[in-house]
Amino acid sequence: MRYFFITQDKHLPGAIRYRDFDINGGRHLFSKEDSGQLDSMVPIYLAGDGKEARWDFLQHPVTMFSRRFKDILDAYEPGLFFQEVVLIHKESSRQYRYVHTLMDQLDAVGGETEYYPNKTVKHLVLDAERVGRHNLFLLSGNQRKDPIVSLPLAESLLRRSPIGICFEEVEVR
Repeated sequence: MRYFFITQDKHLPGAIRYRDFDINGGRHLFSKEDSGQLDSMVPIYLAGDGKEARWDFLQHPVTMFSRRFKDILDAYEPGLFFQEVVLIHKESSRQYRYVHTLMDQLDAVGGETEYYPNKTVKHLVLDAERVGRHNLFLLSGNQRKDPIVSLPLAESLLRRSPIGICFEEVEVR
């Protein structure tokens, strides 16, 4: 099976700006194990004029998919935890609904992964056996923290003409 990192396209115009978060600052990464510590719904207030682009995937301050993808994600990866996130622009009385998606973290880095002398990854290779039948997950440890999606899930997302999603293939052996 083929797998891809999924990332937010940061080159699109009309970026969302948060009142309480610096989008260029550090990301907050939560996994399924953290689900009991989080509120069921979180409001986040937006700055700007209320004419922001409504992207379908946001990585800051947490990993969020637009609400319209929740059922698709759940169908491909049963057992995900979803936390409702409402982006609120008070001045224009607009609300955008997203789901903070809490995924499994897998130790799926293959033995054929190449590293630089400073131990950072030069060429990532996933271990097919460790990935198993997962369609959406994060890598555990100090690896790259972008979510990884399977080809069937990526195709399903692409059929819905998502805005602001980029895919980068990851080698699997």
